[in-house]
Amino acid sequence: MSHLNTRTLPLAALIGSALAMPINGYACGPDFPNRLLVDRNGTLLYMPEGNFAFEAGRLVTVDKQLPLWKAPPPPMPPKPMPQPPETIIIGKMRAAKTVEEADAVNTQGLSDAARLYQLGAVAFAGEDPRAGEYFQQVLALPAAEQGDWGLRAQYSLGRLLMNDHGTPENENGAATTVVKHPAKPQLEQALAAFQQVIERVKTGTADPDQLALSSLGQQARIHLWLNDVTQAARLYAQQAAQGDQEGGLSLQYVSSYLVNPDHFEVLKQAIADPLIQQLVTIELFARSSNLQMADTDGTSSRSTQIVSQILTLLDASVKSGFSGSDRLAALAYRAGQYPMAASLLKHAGDSGLAWWLRAKMALRDGDVKAATADYAKAAAAFPSSESWGEQRNADFTPETIVPECRVAGEQAILALDRGDYLQAMDFLYRGKALYWADVADVAERVLTVDELKGFVDKHAPAPTTPLKPVNPDEYNGQPLTPEVQLRELLARRLMRAGRPQEAMGYFDIPNYRQVAQQYADKLKTAQDKTTDKLARAQAYYQAATLLRTQGLTFTGYEMTPDYAIYDAGYSYLGDAFDTRELKHKSWISSAEAARAKAALPPQDNRFLHYRWQAVTLAQQAADLLPPKSQAYAAVLCNAAGWVIKRDAKTGRALYQRYINTGTRYPWANKFGYSCPAPDFAAVAP
Repeated sequence: MSHLNTRTLPLAALIGSALAMPINGYACGPDFPNRLLVDRNGTLLYMPEGNFAFEAGRLVTVDKQLPLWKAPPPPMPPKPMPQPPETIIIGKMRAAKTVEEADAVNTQGLSDAARLYQLGAVAFAGEDPRAGEYFQQVLALPAAEQGDWGLRAQYSLGRLLMNDHGTPENENGAATTVVKHPAKPQLEQALAAFQQVIERVKTGTADPDQLALSSLGQQARIHLWLNDVTQAARLYAQQAAQGDQEGGLSLQYVSSYLVNPDHFEVLKQAIADPLIQQLVTIELFARSSNLQMADTDGTSSRSTQIVSQILTLLDASVKSGFSGSDRLAALAYRAGQYPMAASLLKHAGDSGLAWWLRAKMALRDGDVKAATADYAKAAAAFPSSESWGEQRNADFTPETIVPECRVAGEQAILALDRGDYLQAMDFLYRGKALYWADVADVAERVLTVDELKGFVDKHAPAPTTPLKPVNPDEYNGQPLTPEVQLRELLARRLMRAGRPQEAMGYFDIPNYRQVAQQYADKLKTAQDKTTDKLARAQAYYQAATLLRTQGLTFTGYEMTPDYAIYDAGYSYLGDAFDTRELKHKSWISSAEAARAKAALPPQDNRFLHYRWQAVTLAQQAADLLPPKSQAYAAVLCNAAGWVIKRDAKTGRALYQRYINTGTRYPWANKFGYSCPAPDFAAVAP
């Protein structure tokens, strides 16, 4: 940008230091997916934190006379191309150290407005008192001759009057001195200068640098210096409403300042203003975890006391019809002050949050019927575009809160409880990737195979473009959508149910479909009693080997017990249907529990269950082989190796069978650990 750097960041630096707070570090393991069904009671009663940036943008309405903030285009690598003459001249002027040096540059071809502004910018940078004169000269030109430089000069004049030369920094980037602010009369002149920028933009002046929005922020800073917190908050709120993130960041500074116990007297003086009431409410509703992390005694006693103190102040200050009643009710609910939450909800209107809270309050009272109705109203009231961003719950598990999807997830819990399993699946599937683990749990443990097949046929169509093969060790740039994931889950479930031909139509990943078909073909040959025994034995072993090496891709469970969700990289992520450790209501009916149990493998219900099924197939291969053959011994040896580290009992049983019936081979002393391939060709016909 060729003009004076108009959007300065000293306040952002101040905010950064004010908000820098310790966060617990978790160095080991990935972020596991948030799961609503593991602790259903906790899910239903827990109210997530709000999102400050989202809330800050709604404190005041958008001013339609002002532009909405636009993100600057991403920086592009410079292209070797000739610069316009004006740009070259401006560059030479701005490189000058003094006004005299800049004035000596040949400015032929440069407009008067551009030349005068550059002289003012050089003077401004050097803190030359003539800067204001140059900016005034730009503004004295006829409007038609000012171009974009007029608005820049007006804004820069405001910065000059407020003595905004940026915050001096040392080599570590920290502020080194406290800048002395001008006297009130001069600050009022600065306010007027910035107001001129705003008014000019409102009346149609082009604002390519978004200086009107920056002017709102500068005016707010001045009001903070003048100890007018309320007006500062109002201006920052307008800046945020126009979409400028600087406004939201600055509001964070103001709100965190107000809830600091050291500034309680300031808060008491400002709390009568409805905007301050809303600001403090959203600070605690959306950022109370900051207070908790600042507690040093590990008991959250200080943060709890602060929240309680401010809630009492708010409760005494707000009037009936307070526009932030739903947020204040949410804050009271999160703080455990349920009578206050109930009182506020009487006047909280029909927002999605209000109905969501009413549903939770009804559940606390044991009224599931009322909660179900309230959830339906909440779901209808939340726009699909509303997102509260990522946050951490009480267990530090990350969750991206999209209220519409989170509410649907809670509706799913109630639907499961009343036995409406397909509706529960429909609710959860609205969140798709957000709650994929929960979708998978219901899909493979609660729905019957045919119920799931019907759901997939209705809601998860096959991809229109054929997919590429998938290698878990390589990323091919091909994202797998929730639709594809659900179809693959169904395909694996159909394989487990012995319905391979139906399964093939749902394997969208070509190499997974190929190995599934190979397995089905080998198993068909092995089970064909009209086929030669040796061919059957070899087919059984080939099927067993495919199952052992690639079973996760064509027959594994997405969740318990195999956890294909993480490519079986973790042996236990929690069973959503295991209620043994719950200390409260599980919300799992006996009918649902029976379905969940029946969907697990009937035998060897353990991590990587298909390995034990592979062992069974290998034993069937051995049944068809001569006991004294090398193939017989090698089949049993390899089968033992597939499970021996996790199941020594099965490994010993296979070894005992070999000892009792087979021929001794030199490699047998490493049975289950180092085994040759079966030599089927050497088996006598």
